[in-house]
Order: sequence, then structure tokens, then C-alpha cells
Amino acid sequence: MILAVVGTGTDVGKTIVSAVVLTRYQGVLPLAYWKPVASGADGGRDSELVARLAGPRALIFPETYLFPAPLSPHLAARLAGSAIDPQALLADLERYLGAGRSLLIEGAGGLLVPLAGGYLQADLLLDFQRRAPLACLVVATPALGTINHTLLTLEALRARGLPVAAVVLSGPPNEENRQAILRYGLPPHAFELPPLAGLDRPAVSAAASAFDPAAALAAFLRPPAPLPAAAPHRRSSAGGGGDGAVASAGEAAVREAE
Repeated sequence: MILAVVGTGTDVGKTIVSAVVLTRYQGVLPLAYWKPVASGADGGRDSELVARLAGPRALIFPETYLFPAPLSPHLAARLAGSAIDPQALLADLERYLGAGRSLLIEGAGGLLVPLAGGYLQADLLLDFQRRAPLACLVVATPALGTINHTLLTLEALRARGLPVAAVVLSGPPNEENRQAILRYGLPPHAFELPPLAGLDRPAVSAAASAFDPAAALAAFLRPPAPLPAAAPHRRSSAGGGGDGAVASAGEAAVREAE
């Protein structure tokens, strides 16, 4: 499974939300965090921040592309004398999926950020979706303008057939905006993540303990259940019937977070 953390723009809180979700579920479900493309590394790496906030148990995969300039990935790549190859991203996805964990994937900026010539971040998510079940966690600020930005992002996701798991409003609570997004955007859930008491592990742990109390996101983070194995074929002793096969399936119990 892939839960893609998609922002309505840049600096809306995707990295903090990723750290909170990873902390909330890493003791419950096998997860790993990956930011495939990151720019602005001169100011620090988001993957390093998530690793610090989520703690030593968190599994963090390295970026496939990391650029120093805080710009749109396609431009940051060009200034670094490089280019983003979608095939390299897909190859890393296959490798990381092979680790047997669900992936929490943080995007770069907003949904329609260009990565390469004619190739948007939305196109990358579609390519990911062809390789594993995927849903999107939309992160927005609760500030003025968020209703429009969030509804546009939800509309763009649905127009491309990309499922929405929930919306997270990261910042000072604003119930009016949350309710408007639920009413007009119709996401399955709209969570609030108030400002953290500090940018450290205790603050993230406290936020994670209060986040998604009903564990609604667990359904989007569980690895797919293995197909049931068929019993060996047995020839009918009566002689007049064909072979019969019996298959049985058991449901894997997943502990809910405390």
C-alpha cells in the first residue's frame, strides 16, 4: 500500500504531518517513509527531519533526487545540471515495495508541480498507482484561501482517478474551514493537526497520540493481505467426478494504536 502525502502547495506542513502519521502507526503497522524528489536541501532535508522527529524505529528510505535550490523540482534539477528520470523513481519504488512495508510517500510541493518535461507529480502518482494500491492524504493549512486550494486539489485528484484517504488541516484549528471542506469536497475524513508545542520528538509523539483517534488511516496503510493458498488437488475416489480444490483464507489481525 502507498499513502501519498499531497500538499495544496508548498510549506503547508506535509513533512510534519508525515512525521506524525509515521509516529502514530509505526508501532502498529510495517511502514517506511520516502520522499522521492526533494529540493531546498541547502536548508535541510525533510527526510532527516522526519527521521529525527519519528525516532530510531522509523525506517526512512533515501531520496532518489535531492537538489540544493528551494525551487520547483524541474527547475532545481536543471540548475544542478541534472534531470529527473521517472524510470529511476519507479525502479526505487519497486525496490522499496520489496521491503514488505507500506510506504508513506511525501510529495514535493503541490500535486501539479512539474518534475520533468511534460511530466507532473500527478503523473508520478498515477505511475505509482499502477504498481501498488495508492490513496492520497491531502495536507492544507487552515488559513484564508484553504477552501479553494483544497477543493481544487481534491478535484484534480479525482479527475485523474487518484483516491483520497483524508484531508489534514495543519495549523491553528478552524472548524468553519474544516466543515466547508467536508461539505463541498466530500473527502472521507478531515483531520486537524494543531501547531506542535515544539519541533521535537516529544511534541510529535503527543500530537500522534491525539491524531486519527479512530484509526481511519489504518485501512490505507495495511500491506495487502496475501492471497490464500489452494490445497493440493485430490482425485475423487468415486471415479465419476473431477478434481476438487479447497482454499481457505484467514484474516490477519492488526493491532490498533493505543
